[in-house]
Order: sequence, then C-alpha cells, then structure tokens
Amino acid sequence: MIVRLLQGRVKADAVSLFREQSALALARTRSREGCSYAQLARQCHKDGSEEIVFLSVWSDLKAVYDWVGGVDLVNAPVIAGDAPEVFAYFDIQHYEVVDPLAEAEPIEAVRPALAS
Repeated sequence: MIVRLLQGRVKADAVSLFREQSALALARTRSREGCSYAQLARQCHKDGSEEIVFLSVWSDLKAVYDWVGGVDLVNAPVIAGDAPEVFAYFDIQHYEVVDPLAEAEPIEAVRPALAS
C-alpha cells in the first residue's frame, strides 16, 4: 500500500480556481482503480492564501503511476489539474505502508502471555 501526501500553499489570487479544480480532481481520484482513500484539507491564512494537504492511499505504486500518467511522481501534483501555477510551493511525498500488526500473531495467541 502507498500513501501519497501533497502539501502546498495555494496563492491567494488562485484559491477560487484551485477549489474548483481540486473538487473535480478529488472526485476523479476517488473513482480511480487502486485508490482506497482520498481527502483534501485546508488551512486558511490572513493573506487569503491556503495551506493544503491532499492525502491519498493506493493499493500499489502501479496504481499511482496510472493515476498521474507516468513515473514522474514529484512533478505531477494532479490535484491542481492543468494549473500547477496556483501553488506558491508544493511538496509531494510517497510512503510505503508498514503494518507490523498485520504480520504479528493473532491477538488471541498473545493474550495468555499478557495475563501471566
């Protein structure tokens, strides 16, 4: 499983355009095969700009490649559509999900040891 985290600051004069584009992009993202979760969060600033976080969870890296349309995952914000200039800056990170509990023994097998 892959978690993709885009963080950025949307310019004050581009907030309206970004909101329109991000609503469409969020709907498209959620409908993509391989995407199990997608959410956009924002924090408004006094100057009218917005700090945004776009989080998506994917079944594997291939699904992310298919979504962004290639293997350049860093320069493809996707959430801004055809207008990446709406960002004053953005950063994209990808994380492989590590779930040690998925590989652990079932909790029923551990409980007796905890009781002693």
